[in-house]
Amino acid sequence: MRRLLLLLLVVSCSSAKDGPSYHSGYKEHWENVAFTIQETWHLSKVDSSTWQMTGSLNVPYPFMSIKPGRNVLFGWDPYFTNLGLLTVDSLAIYAKNSADNQMEEIDQVGYIPNASEPWALNRSQPPFLAMKVKDVYETINPGKDWLMQSYDAIVKEYQFWMDSSETAIEDNTTSIDGLQRYYHHATDDELIAFYSQLAPRFGFSDTIPRSEQIAIGSVWMAEAESGMDFTPRFENRCPDFIPVDLNSNLYQYEQILSWMVKELDLSDQPDWQMRANKRKVLINQYCWSEERGMYLDYDFVNQRHSEVASSVSFYPLWAGIASREQAQKVRDNLGLIEFEFGPTVCEPTKQDRHYQWDYPAGWPPLYYIVASGLEAYGYHEDALRIASKYLDIVTKNYLSPEPQVYVQTNKKGAEVSITRKPGFVYEKYNVLDGTVNDSEYAGREFQGWSYGVYMWAYDFVTTK
Repeated sequence: MRRLLLLLLVVSCSSAKDGPSYHSGYKEHWENVAFTIQETWHLSKVDSSTWQMTGSLNVPYPFMSIKPGRNVLFGWDPYFTNLGLLTVDSLAIYAKNSADNQMEEIDQVGYIPNASEPWALNRSQPPFLAMKVKDVYETINPGKDWLMQSYDAIVKEYQFWMDSSETAIEDNTTSIDGLQRYYHHATDDELIAFYSQLAPRFGFSDTIPRSEQIAIGSVWMAEAESGMDFTPRFENRCPDFIPVDLNSNLYQYEQILSWMVKELDLSDQPDWQMRANKRKVLINQYCWSEERGMYLDYDFVNQRHSEVASSVSFYPLWAGIASREQAQKVRDNLGLIEFEFGPTVCEPTKQDRHYQWDYPAGWPPLYYIVASGLEAYGYHEDALRIASKYLDIVTKNYLSPEPQVYVQTNKKGAEVSITRKPGFVYEKYNVLDGTVNDSEYAGREFQGWSYGVYMWAYDFVTTK
């Protein structure tokens, strides 16, 4: 991987290659955005040695949070943040710190929480630590002692997802042995509180019995663990589904743990490769839809696929699970989720309500997963196009954000009009028209994974 030097971008944007039928309208400005990111990323740095919050999991090493003033470590966000940090020599240490901090969380509570703050400790998020550790090890080489420490932490987190014992932290098992689901370990009181938070957002009744509030809260809490809070993927029944993304990631955990055993010359360890092989077979057996030519979340209760095709179909390509024939079919279905400014979360549906992880929202991690999945199977021009579209949608709004004005409710409950200014990167976008996505809540100025995926895409496009 080419390493970008702070304040010096040595490769001109004119070297970028556009994919077929795609011509960037913003390429000449990509470098300016990359320069701004490198100059401002430090503003979101959290110095954990001096910052403490009551009830939070306090972590030992400075890290890059999601935005300035937001002193929180999320679960899956940091993997995508790291993609960019590892392209900049002076920032790569924060990628290692991020991994070390999440290992500290595992040491404290046995898993990586949704976020390090009290409200988010009753669930996890999609597992990415193993992939993060491998990236850090191969990029900056912290040494085999560090890799051994990482191995122990990854095994412990893996067990969190796999544990079916009576002492399990939460029940992520399904009726299909070897495939997992998203769930939670919230108390009834926490589920009631969660339901109360959702009620005004989704128009839920506040007069139904407590038992029903707990049941509804439980279903939506599991969906929150998916990182996509919320999405039509699971038909509002997330615990009933075997998610493509979760199991593709756990397959990568098993593959990486197998690699670590060899790298560290360990003995008397589980046969991780055998576990990976088993999971690969099961993912293809249950999550592959020959009819649609895509990987779909599998409803193990009703024994059918989800009705909603989504960008997570590219996770098995990123993980190396798909056959060449399957990858070709997934690639041929790109048109279901790719639009003028990139891939959205899922195909359009006939539902009345649209969620934030829904059509036509474009989120940074999915640009990366789709592009990387395509690249892994040799669809290089497609991968370049997807990455270029992310650079364009970010750059477009960096230069002139749209909509320029949005309405936000302040802490006193009053609506306040806020004018967006040029020079910022945002959390989420609309892939149809290239604007900032204000669905459910206003698209915020953001660093974190928005910065990370931008720097990864810039590195990828200008060096391939």
